[in-house]
Amino acid sequence: MTETNSRARRGLPWRVALLGLAALALALVIGTQVIGVLYSIIAPPRPPLPPDVIPISHTSLDYGVDDWLYGTDQTPCDLIRFYEDNDTDCYVAADTCGVETASAAGEHITQCVGTRYFSLFAMRWKVIIAAGYQTDGATHFRLTREIYWTGSIPPQPQLQP
Repeated sequence: MTETNSRARRGLPWRVALLGLAALALALVIGTQVIGVLYSIIAPPRPPLPPDVIPISHTSLDYGVDDWLYGTDQTPCDLIRFYEDNDTDCYVAADTCGVETASAAGEHITQCVGTRYFSLFAMRWKVIIAAGYQTDGATHFRLTREIYWTGSIPPQPQLQP
């Protein structure tokens, strides 16, 4: 057997195999990052939603810009507590939740604003809670969401009760 034949039978040089393994590891690392971003684009997260709500309407103004209207039998104060427990800032009049009183139909009780960062993106949602409805639940709330595809949330004016 000649020296040329013995080299051909040895297989791939170890350097080529090592480079192939390094390329595979790099592709896995990059692939896992890309999969998370693609999943966030395809199925962006929704804002927190309390249990036992009845969807009344939904409007999508643009991809990632949505407006939902819900009804529920929960009191406005229960909704406020739910959203405050879910990292949302609510602006409540001083005595709104002190004593449960009858509200005029459609009376706005409060508004809440929350933000969340996910993958490379960000989201802001706003909840406006109104009470006094006789159908579709005693309390209605409008939930709006906007996804910021740049990842930074622009400032907004301070909300007042």
